[in-house]
Amino acid sequence: MMTGLLNECRTAFLDLLFPPKCAFCGRLLEKPGDVCEACEKNLPYREEGKILSAIGEEGFPCAVALYYEDMVRDGVRALKFGKKSWRARVFARYIAQAAAEQLGGDFDAVTFVPVSRRRNFQRGFDQARLLAEAAAKTWSVKAEPTLKKLRHTRAQSSLNDPEARKKNVKDVYAALHPDRVRGRRFLLIDDVCTTGSTMASAAGALMEAGAARVVCAALAGGHRKVDKPESQAEDFGKN
Repeated sequence: MMTGLLNECRTAFLDLLFPPKCAFCGRLLEKPGDVCEACEKNLPYREEGKILSAIGEEGFPCAVALYYEDMVRDGVRALKFGKKSWRARVFARYIAQAAAEQLGGDFDAVTFVPVSRRRNFQRGFDQARLLAEAAAKTWSVKAEPTLKKLRHTRAQSSLNDPEARKKNVKDVYAALHPDRVRGRRFLLIDDVCTTGSTMASAAGALMEAGAARVVCAALAGGHRKVDKPESQAEDFGKN
């Protein structure tokens, strides 16, 4: 009982020093939790039936929880560039839910798309590894490092052309220990899946090492289609 009281006091003290914030928008939370009511209500969930897509020429299945826009984009950027690594624990819940609903039964091990050593040094952590480690707890397993990045590459977000993105990550991943990959079914996790080039390259490396199957999951990817008003469509057609 004394231990529980001490933990409650410690939590209250830490909340005073470091008030809990929303993992997506960063606002101070009025109620206990990880996500504010506004974000929880307005998160851009992928529509039913569109959460599962196939990436790469091999068509690796990929479950994506949210669209990469608005507060989701802000949250991911804060995680990667603002050194807000605590957000990974929150985001991992959405990844795990999407993977369980869309890919359950298709994997028995969890791994991640690694960043380069330079990027890991710059950020102080590998965000995909943090996401995978937190998500893996859903299935009471540990995320396994199975891949290494052979060279540092330009950030995919700096490249708009899909072919340029594909070329940027071509043959950039390799298995750390092929004997630990061979014959196993992996869930490969990353933060964002846009064109799928990064995921496809990493998944391909696992298959080359002898993996029996690779399925993928990410927190976010793509954008919602917004129908333009008829007047705008007409104006566009005239240009």
